[in-house]
Amino acid sequence: MKPRFLCFVLLAGMMPLGAAAQSSPVSRPENLQGCLEGFVECDQGRLTSQEREAVQQSNADRNYEDCLSGLPNCDKNKLTAAQQQEVARADRDHNLENCLDGFEECRQDLLTASERQEIAQAAHFRNWRNCLEGLGDCDHEQLNAQEQKEVADAEFDHNLGNCLQGSGQCDRTSLTEQDRAQVTRAAQDRNLQNCLDGSVECDRTRLKSNLPPEVTNAPRDIAKTVR
Repeated sequence: MKPRFLCFVLLAGMMPLGAAAQSSPVSRPENLQGCLEGFVECDQGRLTSQEREAVQQSNADRNYEDCLSGLPNCDKNKLTAAQQQEVARADRDHNLENCLDGFEECRQDLLTASERQEIAQAAHFRNWRNCLEGLGDCDHEQLNAQEQKEVADAEFDHNLGNCLQGSGQCDRTSLTEQDRAQVTRAAQDRNLQNCLDGSVECDRTRLKSNLPPEVTNAPRDIAKTVR
């Protein structure tokens, strides 16, 4: 191989890969679309004066929408006076929604007296609902007498359901004598079903003596554990 040809080959191999991309530049329509959508690849120098005006309007519209949505990239200095009023009203609406939902992003100073009263009622209702459902934060001291009775009934029913199903926390001390008897029968029925299914959770010592032999004498490895 000749030295000059070898040098050419080496230089060709050292050329940056991006050089090939430069042979196919972005078309004018594609560049205009990128500028309208706010892409950083926008080449303002390839735009006509009319296209630049369209791009500026598109940027202004996009910024206005961002401000209405409360996005952090909003630049309120670029808004018109009318747009600033609309954005201020949208900010108050967003803040009111946050306060009603109990979010931390709630500015009390932006609320009117009637809105603060509405927020207090919403917080009271949210606390009462949490107490009824046994979920989230529940402050019994914030409940009135009727609400406390409703919550006590709901807590009793929830505890009884856990005891009957044998799941979750079960406080038998809060049950009536009749309820405890019902819970005991439910536990016996579950154990019997486990034994019939061949479950390892079967406790044969708890089976009643008057059960048929096919139950008490059933092989312990007939079936797999039923989950």
